[in-house]
Amino acid sequence: MAGIERLLSAFNVTVEPFAICEVRAGWRMDLDQLGFVTVHYVLAGRGTIEIGRGQHFAFAPDTIIIVPRGMAQRISAPNARRASRGEEAECLPLPEGLRWLTAGSGVPEIVVACGRIRATYGAETGIFDSLDRPIVEAFGAGHPIHHSFQTLLAELSAPALGTKALAGMLMKQCLIYVLRRLAGRQDRRLPWLCVAENPKLGAAVEAMLGQPERGHSVEDLAALAGMSRSAFSAHFTQAFGQSPHGFLTESRLRHAAHFLATTGLPVKTIAGKIGYRSRSNFSRAFKARYGVDPAGYRQGASRGTEPEPAGEAAGQGAGEGA
Repeated sequence: MAGIERLLSAFNVTVEPFAICEVRAGWRMDLDQLGFVTVHYVLAGRGTIEIGRGQHFAFAPDTIIIVPRGMAQRISAPNARRASRGEEAECLPLPEGLRWLTAGSGVPEIVVACGRIRATYGAETGIFDSLDRPIVEAFGAGHPIHHSFQTLLAELSAPALGTKALAGMLMKQCLIYVLRRLAGRQDRRLPWLCVAENPKLGAAVEAMLGQPERGHSVEDLAALAGMSRSAFSAHFTQAFGQSPHGFLTESRLRHAAHFLATTGLPVKTIAGKIGYRSRSNFSRAFKARYGVDPAGYRQGASRGTEPEPAGEAAGQGAGEGA
C-alpha cells in the first residue's frame, strides 16, 4: 500500500469557487456538456440527477457526485415538470466567492454545491481523466466528509489569505474519502487505483516516488513489478495515462520544485538529488515544465507566486533514468 499512499500524497487539487444551485419543488436544472470534471455535493433535499444519455441516480444529503467531462447533466426535484431557462441553466464558477443559482420559484427542495476541480499528478495526469462513468457516493452527516465540505464552502464564500491552498487541501481530503471507497470495492473505473490491488506495480511506483535520484530504467522497474518490460509498460500506461518515463520525470521535477521553494540548496545539488547528472539537462527540463528556469522559480516561490506546471510533457528530452 506504500505506493498508493505516496501517490495520494503527491496529488495536486485545485478548486474553482463553487456555485450553490437551488432547485425548487417541481423543477429541474439542466446543465450543458462541460469540458471539465464537475463535482456536486448535496447539501439538502432528495432528487435525481441524469447524466449523459439515460444514466439516472437518486441522491440524498451528503451525497457526492463526480461527473466526467463532456457529459450533460440534469438535476431534478421529485415530480419535476419544467426546466429552468437562460442563466438558471448555468452552473459556472466565478473568480471568487459563491454564486447562487435557482431553478423555478417557490420553496427550495434541493440545494447542491456544484463546481469544477482539477485533480492532477504533476501537470499531465488528471486522476479523473480516464473516468467514463459517474461516481455517486452517499456518506451521511456523521461522516468526516460532511465537516470538510462545509468548511470548504465557508472558506470559498469569504476568500482570504490562504483560501486557495486551504480549499485544495479540503477538497483533496474529500476526494480521498471517495477514492478509499472505490479502492475498497476494487472499483475499476479509475485504472490507476490498481496500485492498491497490485503490490508489485505499487513497488515500482514507490521506487519512483521515494527514490527519484536513482537511475531507474524500465527494465529495473519491470523487475520490481515482476513483469516483462512490455507488460509492465502496457499496464503502467493503462493505469496512469503516461509512460513510466513520463511519470518518473514528473516525480523528479515535483521534488525539485519542492526543494527550490523550501530550501537554499544550490541548483546543481538539487539536480543531483533528483537523478539528473547534468545541471543543464535539469534546467531545460524544469523550464519546459514550469515555464521558468530553477532560479526564476525560486524567486517566485519567495514572493509566493511560483508558477503552475505547464500542460505539456516536459521530460520528453530529459533522457535520464526510465
